[in-house]
Amino acid sequence: MSKFAVSERRTVWMDNLRVVATIAVIIIHVATPAVFTQFNVNNNHWWIGNVYASICRFCVPVFLMLTGALLLPQQQNLRTFLNKRFKRVLLPFIFWCFIYIAFNLALKVRDGGTSAALSNLPVWLYAQFTQAPAPHLWYIYMLIGLYLFIPVIQPWVVNASNKGILFFLAIWILTILVGQFSLVPSNSPLDLRYFSGYIGYVITGYFIAHRLSVTINVKLIAVFLFIAGVASTLLGTNKITQQAGAFSHAYYEYLTINVLCAAVGIFVLFKSLAASVNESAPSLLSKFVARYGYGIYLAHLLIISILSHFNIDYKLVTPVLGIPLTAVICMAISAGLVYIIHKLPYGKYFAG
Repeated sequence: MSKFAVSERRTVWMDNLRVVATIAVIIIHVATPAVFTQFNVNNNHWWIGNVYASICRFCVPVFLMLTGALLLPQQQNLRTFLNKRFKRVLLPFIFWCFIYIAFNLALKVRDGGTSAALSNLPVWLYAQFTQAPAPHLWYIYMLIGLYLFIPVIQPWVVNASNKGILFFLAIWILTILVGQFSLVPSNSPLDLRYFSGYIGYVITGYFIAHRLSVTINVKLIAVFLFIAGVASTLLGTNKITQQAGAFSHAYYEYLTINVLCAAVGIFVLFKSLAASVNESAPSLLSKFVARYGYGIYLAHLLIISILSHFNIDYKLVTPVLGIPLTAVICMAISAGLVYIIHKLPYGKYFAG
């Protein structure tokens, strides 16, 4: 076993961070209607939505970093790894896809637009599955691709030196900068695609969790990175939206340097709190989300859609209160729904 290999044991700080990331992704989706439909930068609703969304952009990168921190140290053969991961991911994913497809069909029935779907049902169903029946499910499609790649890079990561990993991450960050700011012409022969994509977050999470020593200076840098990342997302979105005269989500993209900074900052800060966390007594919330968090992620957009039909959305009371309040309501209902499905016969295989 590599001298850098570590045990599979979860840590409370990681589970606590998963709770925060889960709440953050729900807040983003509650705030989305405000930032996408109220894109006038002089509109208070837009600004409030932009603030919440900018603060919470770290959520998906943090999920991926936790994946790297937990999975890359594991010494499993290929068959065991793929069987365990895909059984955990695919069955709930397929189950919830059918739930969202049924919901989409119900909306079409309500709006009287079923003829196009039902006239060629196989084609419509194929499009639903290949294009994702709900917007947030893109993450699962991407995650499946990463799971296929993890067994390939895992032996290298656990045996690589810190310098070797940092070299990879430096080039990966360069690809983010090149993509975000078009530093290299599109017709350039320079090819960095082998270092690009979401795999960088997986490796970053492993490196921070298992290789990085969090000193006072590192903690201060993490605070700076988080604040700078959030501020850049907030102000950058405002600037390009003003310039375009329509909402632009370029700074909301997860493969941007501003979102990377915020995600790395909060990940390091939570690790720095590990010494003050009681590992033997995790909170009930962290234990619950650690077990049911995947299902909550899969279910939450359905709950948001249903809540909106009852005017429970970002405008509830006022957006300042409505966004977090709706997010809490959504998370509570999603958690309850997933918990109930788990308790049904064979439900644990499908709920997530």
